This record gives sequence, structure tokens and C-alpha cells, in this order.
Amino acid sequence: MKKASKTTKYKFNIKKIVSKSMTYRFSLGIVKDVVKNALENSGIKNSDDIIKRHEDEIVELKDRLNKTDTKFESYKKETNKTIAELKDELGKVSKQNLTQIGREMAIGFYEQSQKIRSKQKEKKTKETLLCLSSDGDLYLASNQQKCYPMSKEKMREKLIKVLCSAKGYIKTAELAEMVGTTNQAIRNSKLEINNKSKNRIGIDKLIIGRDGNGYRLNPEYKIKIL
Repeated sequence: MKKASKTTKYKFNIKKIVSKSMTYRFSLGIVKDVVKNALENSGIKNSDDIIKRHEDEIVELKDRLNKTDTKFESYKKETNKTIAELKDELGKVSKQNLTQIGREMAIGFYEQSQKIRSKQKEKKTKETLLCLSSDGDLYLASNQQKCYPMSKEKMREKLIKVLCSAKGYIKTAELAEMVGTTNQAIRNSKLEINNKSKNRIGIDKLIIGRDGNGYRLNPEYKIKIL
């Protein structure tokens, strides 16, 4: 385990912490690290020995945390139970320090829950990579069998290429001018491309539209033009 620094500064207001009602699972290693840091930040030097002697209590804490929601107050409630169980072990520590240890443990678990949440969110928003070949085949990079041939749909292929070069929405009239067609043809093409890309590639809403803003590629997808 890495040795924690004696002082820890937190830039957030605990009273303002708000979290959805959900649970995240912590490993025993993470729970031990958080407990160790909280003890050492309160000036307790034999943290490893304390954790080793109270392995059962730490395991019980892990099990309780993995069943509770991710609110700071919920973590604080569970860590206070463990502090009460370690009270005899920490007998020389003042009541104020015991409260601080419990609070730092709760902060540590809350921070760990936010890291897990960020990783899960990042995983969900990860881009799906598509390729558009020189022959006009639009296919899934991870599976070329999932392909939407566009070689006979030159206007729609050009529409995809124009949207690929844009960083955001393009007004319908501007898009129609760039592609060389009409506003209505752009609207129809958007529907047709989305239908075919869903049926042939298995992706949903390749092109998205917004009233007043026009159209853009769905940010969930990235198209590499070959």
C-alpha cells in the first residue's frame, strides 16, 4: 500500500454533495486503502497492524458499503459503525479524532464511488468507429460484414462526408447547398441513411437533427474516411 500524506485538502463542500440512489462495489483492497489513509491522516502510525487485527470488521464494512447507496451520509453512517467497533483499539485517540477518522473514511469512499461512476460513464459514451471506404462502403470497423453499401447513393455518401468534416450542426439550407440538393432531399436522406445503417450495420440514429440547428453526425459514432 502507498503511504498516505499526513494532510489532505478537499476542495468540495460535504454539505453540497448530492448523489443518485445507486450502489457501487468496492474491492477489499480499496476498502483497506481508504481505512489506512484515514488512520494515517489522523496521525496513527500502526495502521497496517490495526487493519490486520481487525480484518473481520473491515470485511464487514466492505459488505455494508456494497449494499448502501452512494450518498456521502450513507457512507458516513457505515464508517461510523466501524469506528465504534475499533474504539477500544483506538482508545488513546480523542473523540474528536475518532469523528474525523470516520469522516475521512466516508470522504474516501465517496471519492472512490465517483471514480467508478466516471469510468462507467466514459465506457458508455465511448465512440463506435465506422469506416467509409473509397468504394462507398460504410461499415463497422470491428466487423466489416456489417456494411451499408453507398456506391449507388452518391448524394447520401457525399452527405456523410460533409457531416464528417463538421464539428457540430450544419443548417439544413447550408447542408443542401454543400451537397448540391434540396432541403427536403436532405431530410429524406437523413431518414433513409438512419434506417439502412440500423438494418445493415446495427447502429441507431447515425445522423441526428435539431429544429433550428440542422443536422450532424451522432457524437456516439466516429467515421474514418479511407
